[in-house]
Amino acid sequence: MAFAFVLPASRAYIESAGAADARAVDADRAAAALRADYERWSRWGLGLLAFVLAVVGVFVALGLTTTIAMLGGVPAPLDVAVVVIAALLGVAGIGMLVALWRSGRRILRAASWWMRLPYATGVRQRRAAGWIEARTVNFEGRIFVRITTSSLACLMGVMGLSVLIYDAVEGPSSFTPAAVAVGAIALIAGVVQMGGVMRVVSAVAEGDPLWVRIRSGFRR
Repeated sequence: MAFAFVLPASRAYIESAGAADARAVDADRAAAALRADYERWSRWGLGLLAFVLAVVGVFVALGLTTTIAMLGGVPAPLDVAVVVIAALLGVAGIGMLVALWRSGRRILRAASWWMRLPYATGVRQRRAAGWIEARTVNFEGRIFVRITTSSLACLMGVMGLSVLIYDAVEGPSSFTPAAVAVGAIALIAGVVQMGGVMRVVSAVAEGDPLWVRIRSGFRR
């Protein structure tokens, strides 16, 4: 069965998000369906596979290319084949990451709107328990895993980009472009995934009267 970036059950709620005739009574059902779509393990697993393909493919392709260039030799047919295959894998991984980001943004934008609808229309009142819900959501299994992987990706990104500082002192090496490219990919992927988690948490926090009061103060 082919992987679907957006499940059929989510499409109707995505299209009706923001509509004037959307009903608050459908908000919980819509939010649950959209969150289940975004947080499914298959999306996370595909993202992890795409990330590995992207960083390994780019690192091998750029690292081998710059090494051959610095040595000044004629690349062997095997080297050329490895570079081409690695580059194709890297591009495929980046393409999957972009597709996951675009579809995830659509899903979460709609989910956030549906989660806020009952409070915006006055159908549901904010309560003290909302403060707890807005914080315990971080420890839900599917959210916590994404927080962990996005944090690790950001750490990997910082380490990769820090090669620039090291090379400014010691001089560039043949793997400098590869390390910097991998660092950039990892940092972007980590920030994007963390942004998705923060959007979920922010929507859940709509039921927290304290957070809404603080947010309103900043908007004045």
